[in-house]
Amino acid sequence: MDSTSKFVKLVSRGQCVLTDLSVPRVFCEKYASAIPVTVKLMIRNGYEIWVDFDKKNERFIGVGYLFSHFSLIGGQSLVFEYIGGFNFKVTIFGLDGSEIEYPNIVHHLQTCRPRNVSLFDGGWSFSSYLNCEREVVDEVVVPRSFLDVVGHLLPDKLELLVSSGLHVVGLFNRKERKISGFASICNMLGVSKLNRFNALVLKYVLGNTFHVSCFDCSMTETAVYTLPTEYAESLNGNSIAFEILVQPFHMLPYCHGVDVSVDFNFVREWWNRVDYITAYKDQRCWSLQIRKRRDWKRTTIHKGWIHFRDDMELGVGDVCVFRWKNDTVHNFDIDIVRAVTHLE
Repeated sequence: MDSTSKFVKLVSRGQCVLTDLSVPRVFCEKYASAIPVTVKLMIRNGYEIWVDFDKKNERFIGVGYLFSHFSLIGGQSLVFEYIGGFNFKVTIFGLDGSEIEYPNIVHHLQTCRPRNVSLFDGGWSFSSYLNCEREVVDEVVVPRSFLDVVGHLLPDKLELLVSSGLHVVGLFNRKERKISGFASICNMLGVSKLNRFNALVLKYVLGNTFHVSCFDCSMTETAVYTLPTEYAESLNGNSIAFEILVQPFHMLPYCHGVDVSVDFNFVREWWNRVDYITAYKDQRCWSLQIRKRRDWKRTTIHKGWIHFRDDMELGVGDVCVFRWKNDTVHNFDIDIVRAVTHLE
């Protein structure tokens, strides 16, 4: 299991009275085949609960006790991290985004005593949700309750460590309760702002280090890698990322995948084994699933192709041109070059 097998769930008020919890589809497509149908959710204070993992309907069944035992009322967040075997680590974040101070409880079926949760044993975390209304380029606000736990230990100069091992120097402004330095991550990624992600989770692990996890629009953690300068520059020029020449078998009622040519291997390398891209044309958009075959030699557009093909009224010989839309490897503007029919 790789280092990015995490997902976030923002729990609504209505969810807190239910006994099941949906699991992001992207997470299921990436990892469900390796996860048992019954799993153990483990909280830092020693609380453990066994739940069923309904892979077909993409949900955990039997989480109601967890909601009630930790007094979740809606607005809290849960981060689930699959660590192998039957086990998921679960971190709970309060209404302000800080990791909660865990109650001294265990599940009523457990015979052990609860553990004391300490900053010095596993660090302490907070979450920050990003949105399109406010651009996040360089800094995030730190919750007050997080500072109540760790504030006295934070130095002015920090190290931000993302999941791929990328190190960035950051600064802590105690007066404004802000951590800055994320612009360096943006620059290394070749993006203009952090809003390509939906959420960040920052874990303080003593000294001057924060571990940073980035979650995409599916609320599944995504690895962060640096981009070469020439690639970052090409993103801003609306240049061609890749092209698809429509073949006769692409028009079948049950098309089983449209290959992305090895000629465009550079962009293919940035997609996960199972990933999603969004294609835009005027005011319309389509979500297309990307799959890499087991030998990693074929990358195909899978789910979503038939809908996209029919909406765009594609025909054999047409060329779909995917151009960089903005500063991510998942959004593309579409141009269609229609096939020329020569009349006899």
